[in-house]
Amino acid sequence: MSSGTKTEVLASAWESIAQEARRIVSEHGSSLTKNRARFAQNHHRIKGMLIDWSRQRVDAKAMESLIRLGDCSATVEFLNRLARGEALNVTENRSVMHMALRKLHSSQETETTNQIHLERERMLSFAESVRTGQIKSFDGSNFTDVVHIGIGGSHLGPAFVCDALPNDGRLRVHFCSNADRREVRELLNSLSPSRTLFLVASKSYSTRETLENAAFAKSWIIERTNHDVDVSKHFVHISSNKEIEVNDELVFHVPQSIGGRFSLWSAMGLPIALSIGREGFLDLLRGAQDIDDHALNTPVHNNVCVRLALLALWNVNFLGAMSHLVLPYDSRLKLFPAFCQQLEMESNGKSINIEGKSVSAHTCPVVWGGMETDGQHAWHQFLHQGTQAYSADIVVTLDALPSSRDEEVHKWIVANAIGQSAVMLNGRLGSTEEPHKRIAGNHGSTVILLSRLDARTLGSLIAMYEHKVACAGHLWGINSFDQWGVEEGKLLTSRLSEALQGESGDVVDPATTDLVRTIRAWIDRG
Repeated sequence: MSSGTKTEVLASAWESIAQEARRIVSEHGSSLTKNRARFAQNHHRIKGMLIDWSRQRVDAKAMESLIRLGDCSATVEFLNRLARGEALNVTENRSVMHMALRKLHSSQETETTNQIHLERERMLSFAESVRTGQIKSFDGSNFTDVVHIGIGGSHLGPAFVCDALPNDGRLRVHFCSNADRREVRELLNSLSPSRTLFLVASKSYSTRETLENAAFAKSWIIERTNHDVDVSKHFVHISSNKEIEVNDELVFHVPQSIGGRFSLWSAMGLPIALSIGREGFLDLLRGAQDIDDHALNTPVHNNVCVRLALLALWNVNFLGAMSHLVLPYDSRLKLFPAFCQQLEMESNGKSINIEGKSVSAHTCPVVWGGMETDGQHAWHQFLHQGTQAYSADIVVTLDALPSSRDEEVHKWIVANAIGQSAVMLNGRLGSTEEPHKRIAGNHGSTVILLSRLDARTLGSLIAMYEHKVACAGHLWGINSFDQWGVEEGKLLTSRLSEALQGESGDVVDPATTDLVRTIRAWIDRG
């Protein structure tokens, strides 16, 4: 098939979806749920999860057109190309190797996979030695606390997993990302210098927030003990930068081909291994590999990861939903919205396609959300009676709590989740006398049920979202694996920081220069 023919096929597929969308928007979404077979035809079970899109604003004909787009875009083949290590991060000429990180065994060992397995074993052995007290602090004490210093992808994934999965009590794991000294001071004031291990995580090892907090932590240990203390026993570094100078301190390496937001499966997952142990970490990898096997070996029409990407495209490009919510109905998943926000928006917040041209359609929506049922008393008024289109993922766990009373409340929480999803689509007509009670509906949502929240199921959930994001980027024709917008912001911050110190003159533009001068004068006056 020539490139021209391929272009024509893709254009035809997009036009076919647009035709279906024009038909769908002329009808109210509540008409879809009247079909008795609706649920049976619009859900999929996979390895401890049930994904239910029966309340998405899409019918069989529209879905057929979406699946055609997924097929002619060779979406499953794209995932396999990622898995084979092809350099699909085109702007950096890099492979995207996060799937290789969770393979426990490989039928075709390469130098890269050998290095991954050796570094994983090295990391897990270290974690177990800390957990069992074989590795001790400078004064021979067992470590009781771990402080992870990182930001962005080096922080959000590990923090989310550690918060979601039960810690066995051997080590308390804390996370510090904010460069505001108030946060790090408050944390360190609650800890013992002789019993605290610090993990400094930065892929480039040039992230200012992380390096500032690490330096502050090192000063804190020295000041609270004495200047002859061997602090190397208290600091471990995780980075892709093999040129970092950390004296005798331990360094774990992450391949350059691993993006920060996809890196929790690597040595960046050290805080996870310290929190839940070797077997827990390996179970997380097993759950991710369960989804990898499904994503790589399942045709588009049954591939959950591709379907979620197609639904994202449908909602953004054809139903105008430029806002997407992630709503967990389980306090253990409270950091999941923040994790998804970075994963999706840093990956697919792009306006230039892989050919270096401006995109012809909207890409990533705004991703936000938070803990439910708290949100029902905050943003749900906006969701049900506001004026903007949105889509939502509602995540529910089904592992009941210990007592019968707890189980009763848990069922009530599950009822809330399902009820909110139904109202989002169906709405409420309201009466002529009470128009203020009218709810328009017509907002699509997907309910994701987890049979239980354990390491393996959580690994599957995260991997499913990773594949959804990569597939959506592929369908939009963008590179999901670079982040040049983030890099430019770092460069500008350096220039502005110098200007605030009085080390440079004009910066950026006249308005910004005048603001910097005003701030400097304000600070100088005290």
